[in-house]
Amino acid sequence: MPVVTLYRRLQGRLPSWEPAPRAALIRADAGPLQAQRETLDVVCALLTEANVPYFCVRPLPNRPPVIAVPEDDRTRAFAALAAGGHPLFAARQPYGRQGARARQADAGRMRPVRRAAALLGDAKVVRLAMYFASPSRTLMLGPENGCDLEFWAREGDELVAPRPNPACDRVPADGPDVDGGEELFTPLACAARRARAYRTRPEFVRRLLDDIDFPIDAVYTWVDGGDPAWRARRDQAERDEALRTGAPLSEMATTEARFTSRDELRYSLRSLLMYAPWINRIWIVTDGQTPSWLDTTHPMVAVVDHKEIFTDPSMLPVFNSHAIETQLHHIDGLSEHFLYFNDDFFLGRPLPPRTFFEGNGITRFFPSTVHVPFGVPETEESPVHAAGMNNRRILENLTGRTITQKLKHVPYALRRSLMYELEGRFAAEFAATARSRFRTSRDISVVSSLAHYYGYLSGRAVPGTVDYTYVDLSLPKTPAKLRRMLARRRHDVFCLNDTAPTTVDQDALLARFLDAYFPTPAPFER
Repeated sequence: MPVVTLYRRLQGRLPSWEPAPRAALIRADAGPLQAQRETLDVVCALLTEANVPYFCVRPLPNRPPVIAVPEDDRTRAFAALAAGGHPLFAARQPYGRQGARARQADAGRMRPVRRAAALLGDAKVVRLAMYFASPSRTLMLGPENGCDLEFWAREGDELVAPRPNPACDRVPADGPDVDGGEELFTPLACAARRARAYRTRPEFVRRLLDDIDFPIDAVYTWVDGGDPAWRARRDQAERDEALRTGAPLSEMATTEARFTSRDELRYSLRSLLMYAPWINRIWIVTDGQTPSWLDTTHPMVAVVDHKEIFTDPSMLPVFNSHAIETQLHHIDGLSEHFLYFNDDFFLGRPLPPRTFFEGNGITRFFPSTVHVPFGVPETEESPVHAAGMNNRRILENLTGRTITQKLKHVPYALRRSLMYELEGRFAAEFAATARSRFRTSRDISVVSSLAHYYGYLSGRAVPGTVDYTYVDLSLPKTPAKLRRMLARRRHDVFCLNDTAPTTVDQDALLARFLDAYFPTPAPFER
């Protein structure tokens, strides 16, 4: 087969940390959603061509798409798949309790459909998969992004499901077919940008209690610390601030690491589009800067200048993320529900919207094991800890409850209306922080702490869980950790940061890692 031959010619070029996979189709837009769509489309097309009855079923969370076929048509379904002759099509039984022959088919050797069908016995569920790879061969997609073929048993006038699903366990055998949007069957798809519809039954198109069918935007704050014009503004502001206060600014508020750009934004956006393609729009908040590689004409992305969102633009420029974050909800056109990212946040594997939101709009937050220190903010060296102390004071005065934990450095799920409510209720604190050009011990940290605990105490936010890791780029053990992360891809989210200046070699290592982990360009990259 040409694809198999092409892949074999390219073996040996894989990085040492990536295991050599079986033959794969090369796709410039390789990603979990692409793999699920393409596999689902192939299966549906083959079944349709062979006149095999089928309908798509809504999957359980964290499951791939599901296609149901009546048990009576099992043999015809396998024949249709085998007749398709797809060179990279394979099948296995993913949930094996159907006998030794079925388990043999699932013993780690993906078999072509024509050979596997005879070994699957009476398996009620079969995983169908195609293998895909990015042009760099550093991203491989296989069975985890395939689709499941379920065989529904006939009982009288009904078809009965072989396992649970979110909607129903039986449908009329001769019930009508309807079309359902792909977001019902592929949870990574964005309902607002519906690209496909699939054959299903009426029972599976109803709006369920926990469906997340509202738009979710993403907001980034970004700065290019190497821009001479920006540096001149910052240096002047530092001199003005030192003259006004009669004392130098805190080193932790002005450290170069806080403003250094290593092209993380490009790859953070790639991670977002690869692993959360359900995001609606992306807003990049900057101080008069635009990444050179960004196509600002693309309808999915917009650059927002600080002047557009600050209530009092006369206080600009500011170089304090706490100040900028108090103004994010002023973005014109921002959706009610949104995620806030720093450019050093990266998604590490597919995450559905319910990772961050409930179907009723409630947000999730992710507490850390790190504590907010007790003490007086004015004596705290870390502006981050001081802001946590100030958040604690606000909530103690309001509710009598004390916060003790920081939050993980992961995307923050927020509601625009709650941010406006906070700004109205604590106007003095918002205004004081917005006026702080550099971080001070008087700041509050709204989007990374206060909004979530306020939401929890008012019944609009709940704790969640996420598999997260933090990487300090300056540590000697970091190269080995990055190799493991790339090989395993098991973290939901990770943060790449530094607590000390990095070397040229460390920066080059980061660039190689990011390009290998996120090789698929976003559609708005020039």
